[in-house]
Amino acid sequence: MELTVNQMLQQGVAAHNTGNLQEAERLYRAILQSQTAHPDANHNLGLIAVSMNQSAAALPLFKLALETNPKMEQFWLSYIDALIKEKQFENAKQVLEQGKKQGVAGEKLNALESQLASINQTENVDSASPSPQQLSSLLEYYQNGRYGDAEKLALSVTQEFPNHQFGWKVLGAVLKQTGRISESLVPSQKSVQLVPQDAEAHNNLGTTLQELGRLEEAEESYRQAIAITPDYAEAYNNLGATLQELGKLEEAESSYKKSIELKYDYTEAHYNMGITLNKLGKLDEAEVSYRQAIALKSDHAEAHCNLGTILKERGRLEEAEVSYRQAIALKSDFSEAHYNLGNTLNKLGKLDEAEVSYRQAIALKSDHAEAHCNLGTMLKEQGRLEEAEESYRQAISLKSDFTFAHNNLGNALQELGRLEEAEESYRQAIALKPDYAEAHNNLGNALQELGRLEEAVGSFRQAIALKPDYAEAHYNLGVLLFETKQYDMAAELFGLVDIHKSKSYGIRCSYLQDEETVFYEKLKALIDQGECDAVIGSLSCSAEIRYGVRKPNPFCNDPLKYVVKTDLNERYDFENIFAKTARDILTDKSVSYKTQGLLTKGIQTAGNFFAMKKVFITEIESIIRAEIEKYRINFEDSEEGFIKNWPTSYDISGWLVRMQSGGELAAHMHDTGWLSGSIYINVPPKSKTDSGNLVVCVGDQKNVLGADKNQESIIDVVTGNLCFFPSSLHHYTVPFEEEENRIVLAFDVLPKK
Repeated sequence: MELTVNQMLQQGVAAHNTGNLQEAERLYRAILQSQTAHPDANHNLGLIAVSMNQSAAALPLFKLALETNPKMEQFWLSYIDALIKEKQFENAKQVLEQGKKQGVAGEKLNALESQLASINQTENVDSASPSPQQLSSLLEYYQNGRYGDAEKLALSVTQEFPNHQFGWKVLGAVLKQTGRISESLVPSQKSVQLVPQDAEAHNNLGTTLQELGRLEEAEESYRQAIAITPDYAEAYNNLGATLQELGKLEEAESSYKKSIELKYDYTEAHYNMGITLNKLGKLDEAEVSYRQAIALKSDHAEAHCNLGTILKERGRLEEAEVSYRQAIALKSDFSEAHYNLGNTLNKLGKLDEAEVSYRQAIALKSDHAEAHCNLGTMLKEQGRLEEAEESYRQAISLKSDFTFAHNNLGNALQELGRLEEAEESYRQAIALKPDYAEAHNNLGNALQELGRLEEAVGSFRQAIALKPDYAEAHYNLGVLLFETKQYDMAAELFGLVDIHKSKSYGIRCSYLQDEETVFYEKLKALIDQGECDAVIGSLSCSAEIRYGVRKPNPFCNDPLKYVVKTDLNERYDFENIFAKTARDILTDKSVSYKTQGLLTKGIQTAGNFFAMKKVFITEIESIIRAEIEKYRINFEDSEEGFIKNWPTSYDISGWLVRMQSGGELAAHMHDTGWLSGSIYINVPPKSKTDSGNLVVCVGDQKNVLGADKNQESIIDVVTGNLCFFPSSLHHYTVPFEEEENRIVLAFDVLPKK
C-alpha cells in the first residue's frame, strides 16, 4: 500500500531521531519529489546536511522551508545558525532582524544574536580570537544543557582569549544555571565591560545581582539594557521584579505593563503583574493578570495558587478551593498551595479536609511555622487543645518571634486551665509586639481568672488604648466591672459594643440598679428581636417576683418543672469512670484553679474539664451527651422556648468544685449556658437534713432568703447523682459540716454559634 506524505514524514522523523540518516534522507527526498516546497521535509533534510558539516548545502533547504512557513520559529533558528557557520554574518544579521519583526523570540534567538555580536567583536579587535567552530560548539553545548562541557570550553576560551566577550558571557550563564550565583558575578561583569552595548549582557548581570540581593545595582543593569534595546520585554519584566522587591510597587506595575505591551504572550510578566497588583490592593486587576497568565500557560501552578489567594481574600472560597486544588494537581509537592488550601477549607468549615492539607504542607516542608500554627488553631476550634498546644509549640520552636503563635498558645493553655502558663505566653507575645492589642486583652482574661483584678483592668485598658474600637476588650472590661458591682461603668461599656452578650449584660445592669422602666424597655426590645437565652429567662422570672408584672418568657416560664435528677450508679461504673478521674485531676499539680468569689472554703478548676481529653474524660463526656439526649426526648413535647429552640449542635464546658467542711456556693446562674448540670462525685454523709444539698430557685440572689417555697426547690443529692436544670435557674448549695470533701463536676451545654 502506497504511503501518504504524512506517513512518509512520520517515518522519516522516526528514522532521523534514531540516527538512521540514510533512511531519513530517502524518505524526505521522496516527499520532495511530489511536493518540492514541503517545509518540514526541506528543513529536516537541511538538518541532516548540517550534521554532516555541509552547511552550504543546507542553506537553500532552510531558506525554502522558511519562505513556505515563516511562522515556524525553528526554521529561523536553523537558517541563522547555518549562515553563521558559513560565515555569512551580514546575511545572518539581516535574517535575525527579520525574525524579530516576525515575532520570533526566546533564549535561543538571543544566544545567536550574542554569537553574532561576539563575531563582530572578533572582526574589530586586533588580537587572537576563538574560531567560529569554538564559538559554535560553545553555544551548542549551552543550548543543549551540556553545562559541564560548556563550562570547560568557556574556561578554556576565556583563558586563551581574555578580551573576547562570548566566553565570559557563556561562563556566567553556565555558573548561574548550575546554582553558583556568586561565582557567576565576575564573568557577567566582565561580559558587560568588554561589550558595553550588549543589552543581553546587562540583563544577565541584572539577574545575577538581583539573586544576590544587590537590588539597586540590579535595577541599574536592567535600565541600561532597556536604554540599549528599548523593546527588550524580558528586561522590563526583570526590572519590574526588582522594583517590587525594593517596594517601588507603582514603578514595578509600570515596568510589567511595558513588558506586556512589547510581548503580550509573556506569561511571567502577566503573573508578576498579578503579584504587584495584589500588593497594591488592586484585587480585580490582579485576578485578571493571574487568569491571563493561566490562559497563556495552563500548567502554571504558581498562578493558580496566587489566583486562589486573591479569590480567598475576596470571600469567594469555593472558587479559591478549586484554584488551589488545580495548583496541587499540577505540582503535588507545592507546600504553599497545600497550606493555602488548608486555610480555605478551614474557613469553609471542612475541618477534616483542612487538617489533611495542613499536615500535607508540613510533610512537604517540616519547617513551615505558619502551617503548624494554623493547624493548631484548627485543632483548638475542634476542642483538641492538647494537640493544638503541640502544634503551637512546634511553630514557636521554628520561629521564636512568632507573636501570633505565642498568643494562640496562651489561648489553648487558658482553655486547658493552665493559667500561669497562659499568662507567660501572652506576656511573651507582648514582649515581642508591645502594640499587640489582642494579646493584652487575652492577658486580661487570664489575670481575671487568676483573681488579679487590678492587673486585669490594666490589661483591658491597654488593649483599648491600642485599639479604641476593640469591641471584645470593651466587653471584657465591662464584665469585670459588672462582677465587681460597678454597674454604671459596666453599662456604659456594654452600650459601646455590638456584641450579642453585651445586650444581656446591659439589661442586667438596669435590673440590678432597679431601673424598672428602662429594664422593661430593654427586655421588650430583646424579646421582639427573637432573643431566647438563659439570661432573658432568668430576668423575666426575677422581675416578675420583684415588680409583680408577668411578661412573656421566651426561654422558660416554669423552670422548676424541668429539674431532673438521675442516679448514674445504676448504669455506669461510677467509681472508676467518674470518681477516680476527678480525684486524679484534683491531685495533678499541673492543674490550675481560678478565683471564684462565689465559693466559700472551696476551689474550682480553671479552663474546660472536657478539654483535657484524657481517656475517661472522653467517656464522661459521651455519657453526659447521652443523658442530655434523654432529657431532650423526655420534654420534646414541651412548648417552653428552651425546648422548642433546642440547639442543633453544642459544646459542653465543665469544671470541678471541691469544698471543705463548712463550704458553700452562693446563689448564681450560668449566663452562657442553655442547660446546666452537676454530677456529684462525692457528697459527705448528712449530719443535718439538707447538708450539702443543691437548691435551685426562680428568683435572683436578693430574693433567695425567705423566698416563697413555690419559687425554689431543694434537691437531695448523694454520691453518683446527676442533676439537670435550665440555665435560667439560680442555684446555690447548703453548707455541710463533715470533714470529708464535697466534690462536684459542674457543666453547661453551650449552643454553638
